Amino acid sequence: MYENNRFMVFWRRKQPQPPVVSCYGKLPATGDFIRLNAAGHENAAFDEWLGSSVAVAKQTLGRAFQQVYEPTLGIFIYRGADGENGDEPERGMVGVWAASGDSAGRHYPMIVSTSYDFEQLVAVGPALPIALWPFITAAYNLVANGRGLAVDDFLTRVAQIQPLLLDSPESAAASYYQWLQHQPMHALWDTVFGSAAGRHAAVYNVQATIEAFREQECPQTPLALHFPIGAGDAYAVAVWMDMTLRLAGWRRTVLNAFWTPQHDLVMHVGPPQVGTFREMISFSGEADYVTDLVCPPNIDERTARDRLGPLAEVVDNVDQSIGVFLTGLNPEVPR
Repeated sequence: MYENNRFMVFWRRKQPQPPVVSCYGKLPATGDFIRLNAAGHENAAFDEWLGSSVAVAKQTLGRAFQQVYEPTLGIFIYRGADGENGDEPERGMVGVWAASGDSAGRHYPMIVSTSYDFEQLVAVGPALPIALWPFITAAYNLVANGRGLAVDDFLTRVAQIQPLLLDSPESAAASYYQWLQHQPMHALWDTVFGSAAGRHAAVYNVQATIEAFREQECPQTPLALHFPIGAGDAYAVAVWMDMTLRLAGWRRTVLNAFWTPQHDLVMHVGPPQVGTFREMISFSGEADYVTDLVCPPNIDERTARDRLGPLAEVVDNVDQSIGVFLTGLNPEVPR
């Protein structure tokens, strides 16, 4: 409109696309690749990565592939394909994959997921595993128990899963942040490591891994971290994500996370690598782009504490709440 001979432009924030539950992959009942609601750019990007990554896993594991592949199920958060010139992705995915194949003996996991605008994923942040847990559980139960179904029956079951809305990020994340205030740090260390004895080395290794990319959003790097999660499961995943984001000073980065329930987490700070699927189903400890926090640390506690500088005192206190600990790592990163 024109006012006082000046052109004034009004616009509205782009409305987020609604989440839709999708699936694609192989089922033993058919020789075809099945697909439902999976035509988005994020689906294509994830499919391209997964296909290449499965091929590398088969090549590197050889005859051992079948044995380690068949029992595996996992959960993932995929931020989507980064745009050119460092542009943010448009949409990302949260879902579940399960080892599967077709009647011809070809291997390709079955994926059940839902997609969200990147802005929504950023807004919910590290609380995503908790905020979307009801959907994740429903998808997990289907891929765990439904791979033997006929195609039509499987697709019917997929269509019955309801996606969760993230229109109110504060509400979606509320239960996670409330939980943080009532859980002591020693409970986290005991759950994931068995004790708090190596906590300074753990925090230092995370900090050292991402230090070169501090405050560089959605960095383009192959670097990843391998975390234990144990019985902490989705809550442990959320805390590791939260810790990494705070140490890096990232406000608009969604981490690519792949975890096996009650076991371990492989988390990429940049795009997932072609060798990642192999590390997910049978961790080698040999990938030079992965910092491993599951095995004993490569640095002693005293040295790690010295290198943490002012953060050492934050890590010292195992009786403070996880929420206070995370805030102490970087009070300037709002959550």
